[in-house]
Amino acid sequence: MSDKDNWPGFCSRREFIASTALMVAAGNSAQASGKTAPVRIPHAVIRMSSPNSALFGITPDPVIEITYAEVLNVHGYCAGGAAFAFRMAQEAFKALYGDGLPVRQGIKVATSHHCCQAGALAHITGARTNYGAFRSQGDLMLLPVEEKKTVFTDKASGRAVTLGMRFNPHDTFEPLFKKAIANPAFAPEVHEALNAKIGEYLTAPAERLFTISIRG
Repeated sequence: MSDKDNWPGFCSRREFIASTALMVAAGNSAQASGKTAPVRIPHAVIRMSSPNSALFGITPDPVIEITYAEVLNVHGYCAGGAAFAFRMAQEAFKALYGDGLPVRQGIKVATSHHCCQAGALAHITGARTNYGAFRSQGDLMLLPVEEKKTVFTDKASGRAVTLGMRFNPHDTFEPLFKKAIANPAFAPEVHEALNAKIGEYLTAPAERLFTISIRG
């Protein structure tokens, strides 16, 4: 068992394979009945410290949980891009904090993702551009697209981790979405791709998805 299998809410490869088998069986049954199976949304969790949430009575204690499903609601309909952004944050927090909890609104994010993935990262970290709580304004910055990276910086220590993306999930999904929007008959093709890629993005070895370097 790897360290990742012990992360709260982490969907292990074994769990994913088991659930995928059930999903395929359900999909075969659905296809036989002329219906398409829904996209599976795994239960994955990022735990963070949010002292102000407890101070102001929003939560009973300062430890909060942000789920993949919640990020998907903020991100939009591209469950693949949401999974990629979620995993990016997981790997960044592991590199910066180890077993410790990242502090929400204590992180700056500079990203070359000029899309809803930037919004997903903003939701997870609390970083904002020129809107939001005064403590987080200016903490989200867009980098040139060609840099293909996201930099997470801990504001208290100045330590930073850079994740270079080995590919852009939009290259996979944008053509599929356009195809299904033009002809809904192709929607099952999108469902199949999402089910495959969500699992890959959440459970594949990090080095298959990103290059990771730490400063400070």
